[in-house]
Amino acid sequence: MSIAAVIYNPTKVSRERLAELVTPAEQAAGWDPGIWLETTEEETGAGLATEAVRRGAAVVLAAGGDGTIRAVAQGLRGSGVPLAVLPHGTGNLLARNLNLALDDLPGAVAAAFDGVTRPVDVAVARLLRLEGTAEEHVFVVMAGMGLDAQIMSTTDERLKRRVGMLAYVKAGAEALLRDRRMRVSYQFDDDSFGSARLHTVLIGNCGSIGGNVMLMPDALVDDGILDILAVRPQGLFGWVRVAWRVLVDNAFVRKMLPGRESRTDRTREFLYRQAERVQLRLRGPEEIELDGDHLGEVVEVEIAVDPGALLVRMPAGWEPQAP
Repeated sequence: MSIAAVIYNPTKVSRERLAELVTPAEQAAGWDPGIWLETTEEETGAGLATEAVRRGAAVVLAAGGDGTIRAVAQGLRGSGVPLAVLPHGTGNLLARNLNLALDDLPGAVAAAFDGVTRPVDVAVARLLRLEGTAEEHVFVVMAGMGLDAQIMSTTDERLKRRVGMLAYVKAGAEALLRDRRMRVSYQFDDDSFGSARLHTVLIGNCGSIGGNVMLMPDALVDDGILDILAVRPQGLFGWVRVAWRVLVDNAFVRKMLPGRESRTDRTREFLYRQAERVQLRLRGPEEIELDGDHLGEVVEVEIAVDPGALLVRMPAGWEPQAP
């Protein structure tokens, strides 16, 4: 008989609340009692997901925020065991980009047992620290450096619990006032290296961070391509043009245009590219975040796409959209 594993963040949701839904669902599906694994500050989910695979789980339900989902995805990468997302965070970015319901926990649990399996890409980030040590991490939504990472590192967690996404606005305003830029050398695939002074670099497997904030409208979670956006506005009007591009042009205007064409931009405010691999070399240590997790400072980053490396459960009846 099949068995499920539930990996949950106890600061986001209780085991009792989940068990009220998971136990009847697994019984109705004719599955054996599941494996329950609780995250901690030290073990955020990757090792638990590896353990769940080792113990024979046929599906892993991950209940928590973006950090928990990212960690579990890292442990499931390439395993062939699907991930069922039970969103319980502030951003819930993977769920948003997959158009999964954010407020339907019973439906999310049901999809784990009777849903459709969908392969999606993951991004593999190799980080080099100033002291020479190297690390490898996986993300499923977006990596960010510069202003983006500064926001993630300075956002007040207590405020985030009270007001949700608005907490990022306060941290963003403070970071904007500092007006700090990075000197970056960059390479896309096997192109020659270029260089620029930038406020922010984003490498996306997905394009949206929720609401009408569409940073990379060409990004698809299963196209085998990374989308790279570098932002470098000059002065107040430069930021106005950035806001227009993200909140109006990307979110609304492009939806009204016929067809879907990939775009390569190099304007005053934006550098936009698509690639299977991107390498960034920094003049000095810079902060980095992956799916909202602040991972400290790095001096070099290489990110490559791993196509279809993660299986995700979608609701029963889901079908891929025609291109």
